[in-house]
Amino acid sequence: MHKFMLNTSFTDIFCLNQGEIQLKSIKGILVVGEKNIFAGLAQIITIAAEASSIVEVMFKAGYNDPALTERMNAVRALEKESDEVAFKLSEDITGGAISPNLLDNLIACTHVADDIVDIYFYLARDLSRMSNAKLPTPIVPQDSDWVSLFESMFGLAESCLAKLKQALSSARIPEILQLRKEIEELEEKGDDIKDAGFDKLYASAPNLHFVQFYHLSELLHKSDDILDSSEDLADLIVAVVTSIVK
Repeated sequence: MHKFMLNTSFTDIFCLNQGEIQLKSIKGILVVGEKNIFAGLAQIITIAAEASSIVEVMFKAGYNDPALTERMNAVRALEKESDEVAFKLSEDITGGAISPNLLDNLIACTHVADDIVDIYFYLARDLSRMSNAKLPTPIVPQDSDWVSLFESMFGLAESCLAKLKQALSSARIPEILQLRKEIEELEEKGDDIKDAGFDKLYASAPNLHFVQFYHLSELLHKSDDILDSSEDLADLIVAVVTSIVK
């Protein structure tokens, strides 16, 4: 379930020209303020991609990695950097340089983009905390199925982030719409992987400590939240573009 939905149809960005339906381009339509906002959003997505790389290394290295806390602190620093960029963007958006009909969607874009980085910090912090858990059994079953599952989720998230950054820098509406569609498809693949993960988790429940069960459940939910938020942001980008070219 997505928190943000488009208020306009994708067909709203079509126009009639000499009897033929053509797609408008946003090239030359964006004002300086809007270009700066898109650049700032792309900066947050770049930060999210850096956080994603670190979190993936943390998972692969395992809970006995001596650098786990150091890597978690690196993600914490990225989360603070994202907060600062988001705060500045919010000030710029509400400062009068942006068209009023874009305000709500651009504010929402800023919040959703920053939330993605927040989720990565949550994952990093939970991985670090789990390393300190004093459990009578191994912390997490390090079988190939779990490793493959989370690597797949991380890979989908990284692809979504790359496509979001591409959409934010694109001046072509057909490309933006195609990227949005591709992100939706990645999110749907993530849903399937998450469901398979929960099937495996519940089947393994008798052999897991309740802390292990909760930890793996949170990893599954939060990994999926990144994909959901990526789709939300893609929808919002389309909504902004739609408002600009109408």
